[in-house]
Amino acid sequence: MPFQGFIKGVRYIPVPAPVFGELLQEIQDITELKIILRIIRLLHNKKGLERYVSIDELLADRVLSIGMGSMDLDSRRTHILQSLESSEKRKILIKINRKNTGTFAYFLNTEFERQAIGKMKDSEHQSDFEPWETGEDRPNIYSLYEQNIGILTPIVAEKIGEAEQRYPVEWIEEAITEAVSLNSRNWRYISRILERWEIEGKQNGESRKHSGKARYI
Repeated sequence: MPFQGFIKGVRYIPVPAPVFGELLQEIQDITELKIILRIIRLLHNKKGLERYVSIDELLADRVLSIGMGSMDLDSRRTHILQSLESSEKRKILIKINRKNTGTFAYFLNTEFERQAIGKMKDSEHQSDFEPWETGEDRPNIYSLYEQNIGILTPIVAEKIGEAEQRYPVEWIEEAITEAVSLNSRNWRYISRILERWEIEGKQNGESRKHSGKARYI
C-alpha cells in the first residue's frame, strides 16, 4: 500500500544536522545515504553505552533489504560494506573491532559515543538481532508499526502475523493508531486493545464499555 502521509502522533527521530547539510551535498551514493539514515534509526532504539550496529544486523534488516532493491545477499553485503567504509572515511561512523567475536561494530561518530568507546571494555555481549526473511509485499500494518511504534523484530513480526489471522487488518491498523495517540508504543499494548475489542465489541475504534488509556493497562 502506498505511503498515505504522516499520521497524528507520528514519531520523530533526531538526526545530526550535518546529515541534511554538508553531508547531503557530499554523498553521491543513494545507497550510502539510505544506510546512514537507517543506522541512525536503529541506534535511536538502543540503550546503554554500547550503541552500535553490525553488518549482520544491517543484512537482516527488512527496510534495507527492500530499499536496496532486488539484490541477492552477497551483493547486498558488498554494497553495505562499501557504504560503511565510505561513511567511516567521512567520519560519520566509527568502526571498532570486537576482538572477542571477530566482528566489527559501527558507532555514530558523536561526542557521547566517542566517550563511551573510550570507556568500553571487551565483553561477551552478543546482538539479540537474528537474520530473518520477509515477503516482498508485506501488508501495510508492518510499515505502520515500524514507522510509529518501533523496530520490527522477528518476534514482533511473528506476533503481528498471528494477529492478522485473528483480527481484521483494519482493527490492527486502528489499534496501532490508538496506541500512538495514547503514547503507549509497544505491541503488548496494541494486543490488549485488540483483545478488548474482541471481547466487548468495537465501535468507531473504541470499545463499548470503556474509554481512555486505563482500560488497556
